This record gives sequence, C-alpha cells and structure tokens, in this order.
Amino acid sequence: MLDHSCKWRPEPDWANARLAAPSLHVSAIIGLPQRLVSGDIGRFLVRHELAEVGALGLASGERYAVRVARDRLLAVGIPASACADGWHDDGYGVTTFGSAFRVLQARGEGVPDLVARATTIDPNNPGPCAAMLFCGVMATVYRYNDIETLRIHVDRGLGAYLWEWLEAQPLSWRAAAGVAGR
Repeated sequence: MLDHSCKWRPEPDWANARLAAPSLHVSAIIGLPQRLVSGDIGRFLVRHELAEVGALGLASGERYAVRVARDRLLAVGIPASACADGWHDDGYGVTTFGSAFRVLQARGEGVPDLVARATTIDPNNPGPCAAMLFCGVMATVYRYNDIETLRIHVDRGLGAYLWEWLEAQPLSWRAAAGVAGR
C-alpha cells in the first residue's frame, strides 16, 4: 500500500522547537488551558472577571479572553475546575479546547514585520475579532504581556504548516541554543 505520509516532514518536537532570528524568536507553548465559550459572553466575562481582547489586542496575566466571533470567545488559562464544560444557566456554553489548537509565540522587535508578512490587516485598526487569516490559514492572533510578543492559536493539524511557513521566511533563522526547528 502506498504510504502518503512520507511526503510530509514530521511535526516538530513542540517541546523543544525554537526558531531564532536577530529580531524574532518563535517557540511553541505547551499545556495552555483553552476553553471555547459560546452564547452570552458578557455574562461569562463578568462571572470569571475577565477582560476580552480582539485582533492584535494586548492580553496579560494567566487568565484572559480573546474574541473569536460575535458570540464566541477563546478563554485562556481557565481550568475545568473553575468552569465546567457544558451549558450554564447564565446563557453560555463552554467546551474544553486545549488540544484542538497549537499555540506559537513570537517575541521580539520583528513582530510587526511578521504581522505584515502573515496578514492583510491594518495593525493600527485591526478590529474586534482576533480570528483572522494568518499565513493563509485561520488563526487567533493577539499580543501577550507586551507589544513585542505575539501569540498565535492555530488548528492543531495546521501547526506544522505554520512552522514550515515561519522557517521559510527571509528572517535569517538560526537554531536557538543548539535546538533545531525539528
């Protein structure tokens, strides 16, 4: 039987995958709790004392919410013990989503150049929704803790594609601390 899997490169070892350029460093974030919230997101935000961010918005802290659609949020850092999956009487539903998204973090003064290469949005007026085309695939993109750190949540199956896209950019990548991208 023909083995089509040998056409593609294996996924990176996400725990050790690093890309480094003079102005940008990229790595994967492992084990970040992610929950998809649908419905009355206003009540969810109040109940869990969260502020929401949109496209290229600045999230901070261990718990925050990112707008991904009109009535949908990606709640980050909220464990299942703090909010059960399922429908809640306050009018919203919660689904654990942690293993559905691969999360990459890009850090450095080259973040604006990366955004310019990967998106068509105006960084001065990005919009309320953080879900956008990034490198040709849907991703949730926002800044984290400072303006030089970008977090990108992409469907798990597209993580390797995004990594290869990043490797192919003319940013003079080199292996960081002896760790190759694969």
